[in-house]
Amino acid sequence: MATDCGRHFVALPDDERAEAIAERLQGADRHVLRYRSGRPWLIHTYPEDLVVVDGNGEGRVAVLGPSSATSAGLQAAAGDDHRIDGLTHALAGSFLTVAHDGRGLRAQGSASGMCRIYHASIDDVAVLADRADVLAELGEFELDETALAIRTLRQLPHPLADEQIWRGVRPVPPESCAHVRPGSRRCELRQWWRRPDPVLSRAEGGELLREALREAVAVRTRSGGPVHCDLSGGMDSTPVCFFAAESSSEVIATTGYNDDPGGREDLRWAELAVRAMPGVRHSSHSLDEMPQFYEGLADLQARLDEPTGAYLAAPRMQVNMRRARERGVRTYMNGLGGDHLLCGLPVWEHSLFRRRPALAWQRTRQHQMLRGVSAGSTLRGLVDRRSYGSWLQDLADSARSERMDGAHVGFNWDLGFTSWPRWLAPEVVSAVRERIHVISRSVRPLGENRAAHAELAMIRDGARLVRGTRQLGETEGLSFEAPFFDDRVVEACLSVRREERTSPKEFKPLIKEAMRGLLPDDFLRRTTKTGGTTQAVRGFAAHHSELLEMCASSPLAELGVIDPGLLREHVQPEPGKRPDFNFESTLNCAAFLRQQAPARARLR
Repeated sequence: MATDCGRHFVALPDDERAEAIAERLQGADRHVLRYRSGRPWLIHTYPEDLVVVDGNGEGRVAVLGPSSATSAGLQAAAGDDHRIDGLTHALAGSFLTVAHDGRGLRAQGSASGMCRIYHASIDDVAVLADRADVLAELGEFELDETALAIRTLRQLPHPLADEQIWRGVRPVPPESCAHVRPGSRRCELRQWWRRPDPVLSRAEGGELLREALREAVAVRTRSGGPVHCDLSGGMDSTPVCFFAAESSSEVIATTGYNDDPGGREDLRWAELAVRAMPGVRHSSHSLDEMPQFYEGLADLQARLDEPTGAYLAAPRMQVNMRRARERGVRTYMNGLGGDHLLCGLPVWEHSLFRRRPALAWQRTRQHQMLRGVSAGSTLRGLVDRRSYGSWLQDLADSARSERMDGAHVGFNWDLGFTSWPRWLAPEVVSAVRERIHVISRSVRPLGENRAAHAELAMIRDGARLVRGTRQLGETEGLSFEAPFFDDRVVEACLSVRREERTSPKEFKPLIKEAMRGLLPDDFLRRTTKTGGTTQAVRGFAAHHSELLEMCASSPLAELGVIDPGLLREHVQPEPGKRPDFNFESTLNCAAFLRQQAPARARLR
């Protein structure tokens, strides 16, 4: 079996049929933990300092990834499902849990979706793993063309991102754990996580968030080695850097800038914030010294287990990662996830309207008037009572075959696509639409109302991207860490009443409350955020020809997912415009398949 992917594990039941599967996984870089029978239980490639294993006479528990787990805590929980539930609800960090006892094998990831579990039946054995591509290679599963076509869409409302690219591989929902009973050929799922009720005030939630984020950073700095922090001067990366500076680790913080309008804004704010972090080694670098947007994708060598925006960012991110690695850094931290937790969505007011209609109307009009939305349109959105399944089906039916870069936001259940990629053949569009129709008949939303669904969908969409960047970091020998996506941090934010978590009049008030008295008051007044549209327009103009060729020569074309002629017709540089967002998703798919093809892109 290929060994060119990053950290991963495979968990097997205590079954003699599993031994042949384990033999395909042997290698010098793999650690093998065994049952009392001597058969393999857990085969992994994680660094030893990111694995804690212990147990008692009734079973064993392993925690993989940065966490606050201790041997004593695992020993106390081993052999008891309820105690393992309690343990995973209490631990800080971002980790996976694998356990076994006389009743079988158990594995789970994180509720945010940063750490995932997948399962498959291979040689009549139920096998668990934390990477979908590892299972696909073990089982020699074929690609699913319709699932690939779905991944070319700009937005993937729940549960489209869980439509697996390989037939035979299935995801475990983030809120569930997987069980394999002795002798069973199937995996059973059980829910282990439920969101907290949003009942706290902003002040109470700010205190909870401060301590959760502090502990999340602490589990990543406790080794004492040098750590890197991206420091954009924003409300997300700055708190992470601040808490890293509280540790005994050497903290190396970097800020990028350029000479585009507003391109030095981040640097100005970072220099203001770093005054509160004595001992931090802060430096800056010009983004013009890095690869342009879209540059280097054709030469990329990084195998991830699904298409995500991590591919588009990879050439630029690798430069920063390699610089950090040259300084002896093994842990690379950032503020990704803050936007997903702290900004909120207009749809929150749809649910607030049922409880406090006057407040919801006031907040909604403050948002909508800035966007030029009429009062009538606002009211129609607030009283829309479609179920999630109906909304998802309507979304597939209303999408158009023309360029529309906007996403459905407003009061919709989820972020939705507005158009089909214009390079999909009509029969491919029909197959995708039919797949969505089938899904919509039985789909259940992620929460009891639109606000509860949308907030969790947004978190998991962001975690999917950062899970890809974490895998990218592993190819560079780094732990790429986004503490905002840790479950305890997510839970702290979800515990706050939505009308206090965000405000139409203030930028990320919850994190400002959490950091009040720690970061300078002048810094906490920041209301801006720097974007990258100018660089994206410039980069696409310079590299569009090689990007088109990269897609046209990929398995996407060979499988009939895209029509290269239509792609070249519809994707050309336009002055002042980013490329079609569906094209960026198509690029991610092409990059993904190019890295998987040598190992297992099996064309039918």
